[in-house]
Amino acid sequence: MSYIKALGYIGIGAQDLDAWEDFAGDILGLHVTRGRDADDVETLFLRMDARHHRIAVRAGDDTLSYVGWEVATEEDLDAQVRDLESAGVAVKEDPHLADLRGVRRLVRFADPAGFQLELFYGAVTVSCAFVSPTGVRFVTRDGKGNDLGVGHIVLVSSVVDEMVAFYRQILGFKVSDYITFKPLVLTFTHVNPRHHSLAFGPAPDGRKPFIDHFMLEVDSIDGVGRALDRVRAKEISLTATLGRHTNDEMLSFYMKSPSGIGVEYGTAGKLIDDETWTITNWDAAQFWGHDRNHTH
Repeated sequence: MSYIKALGYIGIGAQDLDAWEDFAGDILGLHVTRGRDADDVETLFLRMDARHHRIAVRAGDDTLSYVGWEVATEEDLDAQVRDLESAGVAVKEDPHLADLRGVRRLVRFADPAGFQLELFYGAVTVSCAFVSPTGVRFVTRDGKGNDLGVGHIVLVSSVVDEMVAFYRQILGFKVSDYITFKPLVLTFTHVNPRHHSLAFGPAPDGRKPFIDHFMLEVDSIDGVGRALDRVRAKEISLTATLGRHTNDEMLSFYMKSPSGIGVEYGTAGKLIDDETWTITNWDAAQFWGHDRNHTH
């Protein structure tokens, strides 16, 4: 049974918080609050909706620090913990970390590639309206009120088969579809109507596990186009030109964050209805665009 409802938050380490503050506010359109977390480490809290923050950028090494997966209730949290422990996964409840993240309860564990995962419920939500400094509106819910979460992440490792089995069999993720460029296969999975919250790719030989990119979705093509203009004006490194994906039909472009982690910025992503969805295997990642050879 699936208990996870959404990609609730992500944590990123950064050597250059000043660059991240400018990037998050001026380019991405996130509301940035700069402060210190409960461990007195300088942190940027990036807000995109009613949640206090969806992304935390903490002073440290340039890497993905943790991924927070959200369940709806305390009972669901306990049930998912039982499933993890039954599968032999070491799970630790961490009240201090829950305070640090601003959630009611939190447990942490690692996936087969070693990424730190956090399972939580009861995230802090604030009463004042979210206002983007660039005027965009982020898509974190659908028209029926379903929580779609932050967006999606793509994790790359040399143990793809073990990763896919872990997330499907223990955490209840469902396969959306595949993209195959022989011999490379990308697997896309969902936990709510968003086409995918998590995708998996194989790492090159000898490469440590890493996050390829995270995706933020806005509600209009104009929001994407204006962001692309800002990227070019600020000479941010563009890693893929504007294009439309095959499987989720997202109209998007890709850029590099100050941590080196990729960011996909897009609109009009496809939603899935599990009652009618059929898994397919695409032969290309895009209908057009997303050129990675002519990005300047």
